[in-house]
Amino acid sequence: MRPHWSDKLKKRIEELERKCLVLGSAAREANEESEHFRSAFWTEQQRRLEAEKKVNELTLEKVCLERENKQLQGEFVDQRKLQDSLYRSNKKVRKLEKQLNKRSGKEEPYGLNTPSSKRIYKPNSNENNRLKKGGAKCGHVGHGRRSFTDTEADQVIHLHPSGMCECGGSLAVGKKVRHSVYKYIPAKLEKRVYYKNELTCSDCHRTILPGTPGVMPNYLYGNDMIAHILSEIFYHGQTMGKMAKRFKIGIGAICGFAHRTANLLKPFIELIINFLRKSKLIHADETPWNCDGKKGYAWFFGNKHYRLFIFRQTRSAEVPIAVIGREKLPLVLVTDRYGGYTKDLKVSRQYCYAHLLRDVIAEMNDFPEEEEVQKFGSDLSPLLKQAMQLRSKNFSKQKYIQEAEKLKSKIIDMCNESGHHPAVQHLQNIFRENREKMYQWADDPDIPAENNFAEREHRPVVINRKISFGSQSDRGLATREVLMSVMHTAATKGLSPESFIKNVLDMIAIDKNADVAMLLKNA
Repeated sequence: MRPHWSDKLKKRIEELERKCLVLGSAAREANEESEHFRSAFWTEQQRRLEAEKKVNELTLEKVCLERENKQLQGEFVDQRKLQDSLYRSNKKVRKLEKQLNKRSGKEEPYGLNTPSSKRIYKPNSNENNRLKKGGAKCGHVGHGRRSFTDTEADQVIHLHPSGMCECGGSLAVGKKVRHSVYKYIPAKLEKRVYYKNELTCSDCHRTILPGTPGVMPNYLYGNDMIAHILSEIFYHGQTMGKMAKRFKIGIGAICGFAHRTANLLKPFIELIINFLRKSKLIHADETPWNCDGKKGYAWFFGNKHYRLFIFRQTRSAEVPIAVIGREKLPLVLVTDRYGGYTKDLKVSRQYCYAHLLRDVIAEMNDFPEEEEVQKFGSDLSPLLKQAMQLRSKNFSKQKYIQEAEKLKSKIIDMCNESGHHPAVQHLQNIFRENREKMYQWADDPDIPAENNFAEREHRPVVINRKISFGSQSDRGLATREVLMSVMHTAATKGLSPESFIKNVLDMIAIDKNADVAMLLKNA
């Protein structure tokens, strides 16, 4: 039994020894691996400490840079404020110099608005302009004298001349020669007396006095005379004093039938306003117009079909709001940048490029020594001129939109560049901050890039202001705006303003409830 157990024990001991060897080897490997990981740990620990140190250094550098950046930003803001302040100060100095009439002898008499005929220094004509000659082209035979037939003539007169020749001989009658002549018949007042019989109704026994043909009830002057005088004053721009002197009637009489006629024509104003609101385009402008020595303004709203003149003692936004309204309308309003055309007007807007071009030229004149201002102005001015002239090229709609898009892109690129001079920044900001009001012309050839239409329509008002010095009363303002609006609108319809007013008065003389608005609706 003992040998058997001893073999087992030996085997057991050998097995344990083998296990001990294996475990010792594993322990040595584990110890080696532990040493390796311990070394890697200390290496990573060292790298982490170095990274933390670098992060702290970068954080400190970041804090320093942020502090320096804030200082630079503050200095930039201060510099920008100083530049803006200097820009405003320079403008104020120029304004004060102008008020003091400080002149160098080189100024144009009317500034940028000076016509070429009155400019002090006019540039020499270029070679191309000198080659242009006036008159018809060589070889043109002409159209001959404009004449008319016997049926078109108001009167045909047969003359039978007689007499003696210069040599003393007798003159024999030869062939008949035709001579067409336009003869002027001076206007004059014809005094007429009408006798009318009173009419009595056989049923109600009411007495009726028939009207006088072509005369309003109880009027001293006929409708044709009233229409002629009013059209001369409120359409052709004559003064009341001249018309009173020409026809030998009192100014008070002219004022009287002007006020009464305006009251009869008031329904046309609402009609014109409604037509304007339904139109695609409206031009608007305002100019000073005094009333009884107080400052007022004459407003114009219109297009090629309708004209509306509004005379008020205010330049506030209430006037365009009263005309266009506050509701959203699918029309484009073309104006300058005056703030009276407020955001309460829910319509598309187009700023006038002619005014913008004038601002560009003014900045170039104010800063002749600044290269940036001169460069920007000389690059932008041709683009604005091309935009204003594009509609006159007679392009197809597709071609127009293509060319307009090219011009629009060039203008936008110029205004998006980083300008440094305050004058350049001022001009760029106008385009940047009002982009939706700058490029309506690029989407539709019917929308102009300038407001010259309103400027031209206001010219008669300005001329009349210079010779009459405005109106004398609020009633005079109301009368003028009604008569001018109606007459100028009738002219756009191809009607004679004088004939239109006469037809309206004739209709009312026959029936005081007549629908006179149909004359304008059917035109």
